[in-house]
Amino acid sequence: ELEGMLQEPCSCDEIPFTDHYQLLKTIGHGGFGQVKLARHLLTGAEVAVKILPKEGQVFPVLSEPDIMMTLSHPHVIQLFQVIETVQNAYLVMEYASGGQLSHHIQAGGMQEEEARRLFRQIARAVNYCHKKGVVHRDLKVENIMLDARGNIKLIDFGLSARFIAGLKLNRFWGTLAYLAPEIALRQEYEGPPVDIWSLGVILYFMLTGKCPFMGITTKHLLKLIVCGRYQIPHHVPTYAQNLICKLLTVNPKQRPTVQQILQHPWLRQSEYLPYNYHDPLPKHPDPAIMAILLNKIDKILD
Repeated sequence: ELEGMLQEPCSCDEIPFTDHYQLLKTIGHGGFGQVKLARHLLTGAEVAVKILPKEGQVFPVLSEPDIMMTLSHPHVIQLFQVIETVQNAYLVMEYASGGQLSHHIQAGGMQEEEARRLFRQIARAVNYCHKKGVVHRDLKVENIMLDARGNIKLIDFGLSARFIAGLKLNRFWGTLAYLAPEIALRQEYEGPPVDIWSLGVILYFMLTGKCPFMGITTKHLLKLIVCGRYQIPHHVPTYAQNLICKLLTVNPKQRPTVQQILQHPWLRQSEYLPYNYHDPLPKHPDPAIMAILLNKIDKILD
């Protein structure tokens, strides 16, 4: 009985979150935590919530929200607020209802025009992060979502880091099939080039429906990556093949920057009017505006 009494207060510990949001269902597993769909009780707006347990973390839980707070871009998922309880940090973010990019790639790859449109948006998002001094380090099709309008949202900054030009990073992690050779070799590395390599794997996947590096064993896979050994199917357009080859350059010093990628002939093809961020307003209340209102309401209630 005493045990029951001791456990009772735990449910109350989560009140700062549960007073405002109702958890609906699990929609993903990000680096170090589960991602759930939730409803804001006051407005009914749907949000994505990443739940980071505070115990047993490899490094401070708050490095991810700390980085995300500095990012604001149409193709990067927006962090609205962080609610800390005794046990967890809840990262309340915009919900991209279109699902993972991987679910939109057919067996043989996407249509060229659609792949170009989406890859351009992905490159813009990564370009923005690099300009802000942030390297993602876990770029993959599962970490790219589509919103309700079919536009890209980059998610999961659980492995991201700040970088300074010229200073090397030495944390060796990421997703095996997307690892840059220098990480596979456990060499100290510059930040941005590892993202560029992952962009090459993503573009290959978008146009073919499979990864460029697939080994029988982990060791075999790492060997293929380190040697940069892969084949591009003939149906991939020549310009796109050229871009993939540039991105999957084994020597990180010879990889292009994202700025250079955006100037590549394949991405410049059928580039319509100047990129316009001023979309018509959505019919639902804008979660970003709501987050500001909620903060004000919270302050008033406090």
